[in-house]
Amino acid sequence: MEDQLSHSEWNPTSTPPPIPSSEPGERDDIPPLKPNNWLWQSIVATVLCCLPFGIVGIVYAVKVDSLYYNGKYEAAAQAAGKAKLWALIAFGAGLLYLIIWGILFATGLLPDTMEQIIENNASGYNF
Repeated sequence: MEDQLSHSEWNPTSTPPPIPSSEPGERDDIPPLKPNNWLWQSIVATVLCCLPFGIVGIVYAVKVDSLYYNGKYEAAAQAAGKAKLWALIAFGAGLLYLIIWGILFATGLLPDTMEQIIENNASGYNF
């Protein structure tokens, strides 16, 4: 029974060692939350609203997960911000397009505008 502590070694009134305090952001082993990649929003914006701006949004959205899982948290957050920006620009461009066509339709200028577009872009062949 030598493994047991002797009465003189064990003191029930002694305090345990202090717990090391950790400040928020002090621990390096816990990564920050993964930012939203805005992928599905960029895809919807590409299909329904504005193709060029939506494609730029998709490119940035795809980069977010790759950067995050490689430990580049700041770069992932920046890519997420750019993906959000381009997705919102694509939605805005699509909305502006619909508003312009709605105004042209409501004012009755749509047929004249369409004729002008066709005449300006005609190739010289009369089909």
